[in-house]
Amino acid sequence: MPLAPIVPPSAEPQTLDEVLDWQRGVVDALSDRRAIAKAAILTGVPVAARFIGMGVREIEAFHETELRELARLTVLNLVASAEATIKIDYFRRVRDKQKHALSVAYRDWHKTLSNKKRDRPNFDEEGILAVLKETGVVDNHLVGRFRECLKARHWVGHGRYWTKPSEVDRLDPDDVYDRASALLQALPL
Repeated sequence: MPLAPIVPPSAEPQTLDEVLDWQRGVVDALSDRRAIAKAAILTGVPVAARFIGMGVREIEAFHETELRELARLTVLNLVASAEATIKIDYFRRVRDKQKHALSVAYRDWHKTLSNKKRDRPNFDEEGILAVLKETGVVDNHLVGRFRECLKARHWVGHGRYWTKPSEVDRLDPDDVYDRASALLQALPL
């Protein structure tokens, strides 16, 4: 019986570059919209309904708020993209029974999981990243720097109902991209 595909046909994984390209396109669109609204206000032309009653300062503040939200969503997408790539690699290594130390460690750990967890293993604590770190095949500093990004992703992705972690304001999309990319590039083939 053939094995099921690791990435089902209905999946839509994104690369880090695709996420960053999307973000840059949205930044451009938001900047264009800001310029059009400011020009309309300065020339007395009617503005879009969203900007009625705003002055130039309010439009600038609104634009900054939108850029901050976009950065948070970009961080969420970048971390999710890296997580998906690492999980796909994990399942491939478990399925293909490679002899590389990381593959063996993943398979050994996978055997300890319940049937439910085998389909959806933990990612961070006591999960795939922990096994990756324990093997020492990737610089642990890279794993640790990527793990810092998870706090920002969790806060945004789970509804922001607890105290905002400092990483949310400290990590920008370019930094998260660099951290995620460094970890992915360090994964042994």
